[in-house]
Amino acid sequence: MFGELCAAHPVLVVLDDLHAADTGSFQLLGHLARRASDTGTRLRFLVVCREEELPEDDPRRTGLTALLRHGLAVREEVGRLDREACLAVAADALASSGAAGAGEVGGDRDAATAALNPGVGDRGHDPLPGEIDRADGADGLARVWELSRGNPLFAVELARGLPLAQPGTEAAAPESVRQLVAGRLGRLDANTRRVVEALSAAGNEAALSDLLDVAEHGLRPQVSGAAAADALERAISVSLVEERQVIVDGRPEAGIAFRHPVVRLTCYDRLTTVRRRQLHAAFARTVLRRRPDAVDELASHFARADDPRAAEYLRRAAERAAALYANDTADRYYRELVARLDVDAAHARVAHSQVLGRMGHFGEAAEVLTEALADFVRRDDHDATVLAAAHLADTLTKAGDTGRALDVLRAHPASQSTAPGPAARHHLALSLVRGVRGRYDEGYTSGLAALRTARLVPGTTGMALQARSFVVQARNLALAGRFQEAREAADQALGPAEASGDPTMIVPVLSTLRENARRGGRLHEAVSLGERALTLAERSGDPTSAAFERANLAELRLLLEEPETAATLAEAAVRGAEQDDAWCFPYALATLAQVRLHTGAVEEAARLLDRAGAAATAPRDRQAGQEVRAGRAELALRAGRPDEALAALSGAEDDLPVLAAWAELLSGRAEASQRRARAEATRAGRAGELLAEVEAGVVLGAALFRLGKTAEARNALTGAADLAASLPYPAGLSRAAEALRLADRGEPDGVWTPR
Repeated sequence: MFGELCAAHPVLVVLDDLHAADTGSFQLLGHLARRASDTGTRLRFLVVCREEELPEDDPRRTGLTALLRHGLAVREEVGRLDREACLAVAADALASSGAAGAGEVGGDRDAATAALNPGVGDRGHDPLPGEIDRADGADGLARVWELSRGNPLFAVELARGLPLAQPGTEAAAPESVRQLVAGRLGRLDANTRRVVEALSAAGNEAALSDLLDVAEHGLRPQVSGAAAADALERAISVSLVEERQVIVDGRPEAGIAFRHPVVRLTCYDRLTTVRRRQLHAAFARTVLRRRPDAVDELASHFARADDPRAAEYLRRAAERAAALYANDTADRYYRELVARLDVDAAHARVAHSQVLGRMGHFGEAAEVLTEALADFVRRDDHDATVLAAAHLADTLTKAGDTGRALDVLRAHPASQSTAPGPAARHHLALSLVRGVRGRYDEGYTSGLAALRTARLVPGTTGMALQARSFVVQARNLALAGRFQEAREAADQALGPAEASGDPTMIVPVLSTLRENARRGGRLHEAVSLGERALTLAERSGDPTSAAFERANLAELRLLLEEPETAATLAEAAVRGAEQDDAWCFPYALATLAQVRLHTGAVEEAARLLDRAGAAATAPRDRQAGQEVRAGRAELALRAGRPDEALAALSGAEDDLPVLAAWAELLSGRAEASQRRARAEATRAGRAGELLAEVEAGVVLGAALFRLGKTAEARNALTGAADLAASLPYPAGLSRAAEALRLADRGEPDGVWTPR
């Protein structure tokens, strides 16, 4: 038959899964290949074969080797799919299968594209199979990549079989994949299978020395010496595992790893609970003997062995992860630790809340702290109660619930008998709440009380408390208009903050110094301080602080007339703050609205301000409300509606005097505008607020022109322009120059300026 076909045209025969054929089929293939070569027949074979399925002494393997040796066959290695190709295959398989969740993915490549650039979180130990959560959409497809590692068969079956639309459930390979892997495991001899099972308890990989130690001392009967080496060679030969360098204590070592995570997943799932605990206990003993400081590994194995030592090592691992700002890892450890503790759970919850706060999860942190506070109250532990209440009030304030925060502090006040540390925390929380609610003088007084007690706390903890005390003083003073005192307080904060070595403390200090530099007209210095604060916020894993710093940097870039950079920063700030509905969300929205106004996107700016107004509702944050008022007034002035601007500023004219002066001028109240602008220019000059002095000078000049005081008006505008040029303050200089130009044309009210 082949001869007749080949006489008419060349023939290509495709054979799939040749490894499943019997010996006779292999012999026939060899015969046909030799005959085609000898006779010149136009017959070729394309064969797909997984050689790892053929044992070394199998006669079928011998036949293939002979064909290769005589040049009758060429081996083409089919590598794994790369990430992009794997995700595309998975997306197609999911869409064509009609599985649950396909609607969310959309049946196209959108989810695969999104999965190519997942968020990068910190990790401790390699998560065990039971720890892997399913997700939907792009996250689910990314999980397919992680489990299949480019194996097309695994990728297709995982995409079809995983219920990707059920987040929060434990991952398990689909039955088709489990059967395939189980078949390969079932063909192993007893020693090889037991060593592979031990590796599955270690994670996806293990140091060779650790695995051999467990095989010898942790398996019954033991697998040691030549038997262990033979077992590993057999596992490698069938492509279940591979040799790979692993990092142990920062140094590379010989290691063994599963070739595919899904193989490990299936292998581990086949173990009984008793067997899993026994293997984890064996690894814990090995690691404890070899690397007693490897707290992550020990915490993982002791916990899964249900060993009483798990709590101690979970605590140590959580504390180390938190110190390194590996927040996701610390969060995981604290959750497991709290679940195992009874008496000490409250202290662990307080520590856990700090990690959650850095992650921007203020609502969850408040829940954790509420449980801890109730526990301390039941125990009648005064200092711990005051400390937990202070942390809870601080967290509630950041979550926007200042009323409840005040109630908590009133219910659990500091007293003469309170230790300095908890007392300082109490006064700091009280200062924060009062400042957010607009009670700046009271907030400053609380900051002074915090400083007095903080100075009694030794070491770096005391330094951090002192730095924070200066920061809350500076912020309350600045918001109260006492700018010289605010600068003095802020300048005193940096030394103790840096001495504390805590990036989370240095960030608010730099943020305060950045704001002081902006007020003083030192815009490039302010940018430098803001960028340094942003870098530290990102390093410490604090998305809320990072969003706040980006919003402020965006505003600075606008003042420097760099709108494109400002837009990039403001958009990133909104994305970062919106994710967790952070306290800085209204600030980010208001800043992005400013950017959009600058570029003429008035309708979008209005929508952003409406969102900011909803996010800044009382009693959340008085200052955030002021930002929204200012944005709405600015929007109305740009639209030529000064009366609407005055309405937006009603009750806040003294807080936003420049905008109020422009609104008065453009609504025909030039005399009132002139008085307000002159008062603000005088105040700003005395306080050293040079940007405010420039802006007040511009509106003063415009008002004087309207009143017919031409010479005085030119002096005011020229002075504002000269000051703006000397700083430099590009945006202010542009406004002053435009005001002069319009005045020369007889249009003194044809220009207005934002804050």
